[in-house]
Amino acid sequence: MLALVAMVMVVAVVIAVVVVWNTLRERPGAAASAPPPSATAHEVDDDPSEEPSESPGEPEKLINPGWRTVTSHKWGFTYEVPPSDDGWAAKGDGFIVGQGEDENGVPEIAMSGVAIYKDQPCDGWGDRAVTGAQGITETQDTAAMAKGVASRWAELSFTTDAGAASTSVRAVEEFTNNGLKGHRAIVDATLKQPTEGCQPPTAEAHTVVVPNPDEENAVRAFTILADTGLPDAADTDVLEKILNSLRNQEYEVG
Repeated sequence: MLALVAMVMVVAVVIAVVVVWNTLRERPGAAASAPPPSATAHEVDDDPSEEPSESPGEPEKLINPGWRTVTSHKWGFTYEVPPSDDGWAAKGDGFIVGQGEDENGVPEIAMSGVAIYKDQPCDGWGDRAVTGAQGITETQDTAAMAKGVASRWAELSFTTDAGAASTSVRAVEEFTNNGLKGHRAIVDATLKQPTEGCQPPTAEAHTVVVPNPDEENAVRAFTILADTGLPDAADTDVLEKILNSLRNQEYEVG
């Protein structure tokens, strides 16, 4: 999914991702603080172990049986993705995905607590889908932020040699699930002159934004970026199941 201009960083620490309200309102985007000088790039386990259940002998309760959890400790989210046999790699908090770059080399927008579907499906294209979370400060407007975050990810993530994709907002709607209340936005992207068989003709960004209980006047965003229009793209029902599994880290599945 991520084009050649994508910036993907694997670092030894979790980078704090902050989106300022005025930036997203006028030009949807994000600023991620740079890693400290001591942070060095390294590979992380594609299938990191998550926190054990309270009873060691008791299997983890899941919304989607047979899947596995990914947790963004930084932003307090847990969600589920299909197993590795289905092409999903659970990267977790140690893997940061960023897009765009300012004059200091800092990503314009970034996410942590990441999972990736079909990494490097072809030469010159990053993956078929990626999921992750970020924080947004100086706002409580979950509807505007869902639209702004999804739009900016879509604008930056699906660039070809011919230029950035054209985007349109499909929907902004209320989101209520697993104790979370906020808004969800869906933004469609149409790529310019994609490489046939490799780069997708179309793509989409799904963003859920809910309040951040750990910080005043702040919200949290969870985003799925996905290629569409190709045989090896992620199934729509799988993306919906991932979104429907989103919950607070401490939420107990019944």
